[in-house]
Amino acid sequence: MRQPSLAFLAALLGLIGLSALGYYVATRPTTLRIAVGPVVNENVRTVSAAQLTLQREREPFRLRLVVTDGAQETARALDSGEVDLAIIRPDSIFPRNGATVAIMHRDHAMLVAPGPLGITKVSDLKGKSVALMRDSPGNLRMLGIIASQAGLAPNDITVTRVPLAGLRTALDEGRIQAILAVGPTSGRLLSDIVTLVTDAGNGKISFLPVPEPSAIEQRNPFLEPGVLVRGLFSGTTPRPEVDTPTLTVAHHLLASKTLPDTTVSDFTRVILTAKSQIAAEAPLAARMEAPDQEKTNPIPIHPGTITYLDGQTSTFLERYGDWFYIGIMGLGLGGSAFAGYLSVNAANTRKKVMDMLVDLQALVAEVPDAGDGATLTSLSTRAESIFQETIQNAIEDNVDPAAMTAFSMAFSHLRQTISEKRRLLDENIQA
Repeated sequence: MRQPSLAFLAALLGLIGLSALGYYVATRPTTLRIAVGPVVNENVRTVSAAQLTLQREREPFRLRLVVTDGAQETARALDSGEVDLAIIRPDSIFPRNGATVAIMHRDHAMLVAPGPLGITKVSDLKGKSVALMRDSPGNLRMLGIIASQAGLAPNDITVTRVPLAGLRTALDEGRIQAILAVGPTSGRLLSDIVTLVTDAGNGKISFLPVPEPSAIEQRNPFLEPGVLVRGLFSGTTPRPEVDTPTLTVAHHLLASKTLPDTTVSDFTRVILTAKSQIAAEAPLAARMEAPDQEKTNPIPIHPGTITYLDGQTSTFLERYGDWFYIGIMGLGLGGSAFAGYLSVNAANTRKKVMDMLVDLQALVAEVPDAGDGATLTSLSTRAESIFQETIQNAIEDNVDPAAMTAFSMAFSHLRQTISEKRRLLDENIQA
């Protein structure tokens, strides 16, 4: 009885261990690699804050930041499978292996010039030099699109790269006449440039409206119409003085198309619901938003994100509840089958024990007919074998105390009978 019980206990503990291991594997935090760059990008700070927030709040995800040199390297990392997530401005470059999870924030284009220069519209930039802040392929392309919409040829504007630290000197020396900057309206870049250009213009600054931004969007779906609202930048007078049409471009959080939909669905929920905590460390995270399913998107939305937005995300129990139910049912059926096995095994063991007791009694009955010592020795050997087997069964807990007492009495009686018979045979021989 003891060996089957130990086997069942071992099997039960093994099943519990496997269940615990499965639960641990299913619920441990998933680490996702995310590519962002360059290092001066505002998104790096947001991702760093998200790393701390997800760990602090014990969310089921961890982020591993991979800082790149720019959009091209970020896109390559996502396409090659080196990372699971990436943040990219799609007007610069768009990876083939990416689908949108969230909109991190939107950058506004701002084209400004010192007021005294009399530059009030984009067409006035013909023959002028424009400083391009944050020299990226996307910004250069945007300037070309804006100039073309205003009727300017590619060589009508001279593009100059000037660092922010040298901007005031370049304006004072007349090496540049206007500046194009692209960034979040809540960030310091646009605000610092407005202050600098206003000072260079003796308190006057011109915000150049982008001509027909809606028409530009039709030809360039990654760009969207936007507005620099009146008074966006503080000062003694509203800056700008009127709402100024412009272009915006969104920074997309992309997930690899190879990531499981359930993983992306859960991550979408976590990152969007945690944005207020992330914004406490990186204020730009407050601009994070879900992609708009109602609008035509040039970038596909990840199926996992769509699942979350449609409210079809399943919980852990909903996903694995059937397996737990099957496991419990299987354990119950296994337990019932094992109980039946133990019952049959116990019955067989009892029958075997009783058969051995009958054999021992039969040996007692053979003693009177034994005609010589050799026969008695054979009977003793057979009895000893039965008794040793009985002792082994008792060690294995297969013989109850009452049966063991009966065996002891029968064996003692047999030994006494054989001893008495042997004495009689010896007396007959001597006589």
